[in-house]
Amino acid sequence: MKQKTIILVDGENVSAKNADRIVAIGNRLGAVAERKVYHHQKDQATRQWTEISKGGDYKDIRLCGSPAKNKVDRKMQKDARAYLKSPDVGMVCVVTSDGGFRCLAEDAAAAGKKLCFIGGKNPSRRLRNTTAQFMRLK
Repeated sequence: MKQKTIILVDGENVSAKNADRIVAIGNRLGAVAERKVYHHQKDQATRQWTEISKGGDYKDIRLCGSPAKNKVDRKMQKDARAYLKSPDVGMVCVVTSDGGFRCLAEDAAAAGKKLCFIGGKNPSRRLRNTTAQFMRLK
């Protein structure tokens, strides 16, 4: 059985203008089982992700309630860790430029899974310097 690739997008950190590029990169990496984009439900800046998700390429994960620091990041990390434990998932790709996700590199190594970070123009140095594969959105 071929292992699946999961793509998790930080919708607060990556513009929806990159949606097609993310799909293309994911297709080159392997058999993409899911693409999810995470953001706050009432955030006007990320509303375009909701519209793109209606096309079916992305599952829209909108967090409700009041915005809190790193709320979206914590949900993405929780989901990434669950996927890293799944026997049918071989790679998790996190699309962000936020260095707060570097902790996932240790989790992936412990699980024997591949982790890929896909970042924008100015990704965090902490993110680029992890043991995970790093790619830029171009």
